[in-house]
Amino acid sequence: MFIKNIKIKEKLIDLFKKDKKTFLIVVIGFACIILIVLSEIDTVDSQKDKNIKSLTTESNEYCAYLEQRVEDVVSSIDGAGKVKVMITISETTEYVYAQNQNGTKKTNKDSENSDSKSDFVIIEKDNDDSGLLVKTFEPKIRGVAIVCEGGNNPTVQQQIYSTVSAVLNVSTARISISKLASAKE
Repeated sequence: MFIKNIKIKEKLIDLFKKDKKTFLIVVIGFACIILIVLSEIDTVDSQKDKNIKSLTTESNEYCAYLEQRVEDVVSSIDGAGKVKVMITISETTEYVYAQNQNGTKKTNKDSENSDSKSDFVIIEKDNDDSGLLVKTFEPKIRGVAIVCEGGNNPTVQQQIYSTVSAVLNVSTARISISKLASAKE
């Protein structure tokens, strides 16, 4: 087997030495194949990076939006004063797309078999295909930190706890309230 491989290699080398055009075509062909493979790898990696950056940006925008809304609500509580809010999330936004369910059910005396197959519902809009979005689940809130001028007043703290807990649907154990440091002049 090894000897046959050596003979085949020698014949190919002799062919390439005699016919330089064939050798050049083969080399160019291999180079094209390598370039195509490398370009596909780069495209897949860059698409993954774009998707991750998009999800991160979207989550950061969602956090900033919630922080601003909570800051507005808490600052309107009597005695809260100046307010700063930080919200952390544990996941990114989750999208649920519509699916077509195709299935068959076969029943025998002794057993029951079922085959099911699902495909995403695709819609075309402006020459771009995308899935039909059914639901969007916003990220889950991990914790809320609130720093305000009235953060050391128990009455204000209780009002902030109940307000933030109701607005964000988070337990009070995930909410932290502190007094804002006074600016030294």
